[in-house]
Amino acid sequence: MAFAGLLSDEDISAAVQACQAPGTFDFKSFFAQVGLTSSSEEDRSKVFRVLDQDKSGYIEEEELKLFLQNFSPGARELSAAETKALMAAGDKDGDGKIGMEGYKRGMGSGERHSLLSPPWFSLASTQPKESKMAFAGTLTDADIKAALDGCAAADSFDHKKFFKACGMSGKTAEEVKKAFFIIDQDHSGFIEEEELKLFLQNFSAGARALTDKETKAFLAAGDADGDGMIGVDEFAALVKS
Repeated sequence: MAFAGLLSDEDISAAVQACQAPGTFDFKSFFAQVGLTSSSEEDRSKVFRVLDQDKSGYIEEEELKLFLQNFSPGARELSAAETKALMAAGDKDGDGKIGMEGYKRGMGSGERHSLLSPPWFSLASTQPKESKMAFAGTLTDADIKAALDGCAAADSFDHKKFFKACGMSGKTAEEVKKAFFIIDQDHSGFIEEEELKLFLQNFSAGARALTDKETKAFLAAGDADGDGMIGVDEFAALVKS
């Protein structure tokens, strides 16, 4: 298999299954679910070379269309809209292809836009490598599992039920603050919408991404001042609500 030794079959299956319906592919969610969040730069370089099917040193639009099939031969093709969105996210100089920094082929020029640089892997590089360890000493594995099982189905997430089930609503102010800094993946001092979308993956790397509806409802519940993000005090109030 193309990713043998790099990614687990279970993670690949879960990631591909989560975006099997046309129009549901989100590259940030996919990279997190497939397990690239904890991979090394060397492993990510190997992934690039797999995706670069014609070995040109670039990933072109036709190769992106077949992106999922690199992970599972029976997977669907990306739709035209998904392909263009994925290209736009990685093609920073507008030349219609995605190169990899330092990976030289053909004309031998390294590219600034790449599989290893933002925005494609910016979220992956800031995700906790082991979610259970992130909350070690604060939440129990059993409570985390129960909370995640309770919202496994799309659009079933309720922040009040989740915080109660995982035990966070009963934690001290200091422990809630520590949780905030875990979820604030880019360490900006705020939890933004994209970070909320991957909220569950802070508790388990294989968890699903929240739907757009769930994410917006979650943000609306916590964003008391209407600035489009959640600060530490707003998060504490949200947990205790």
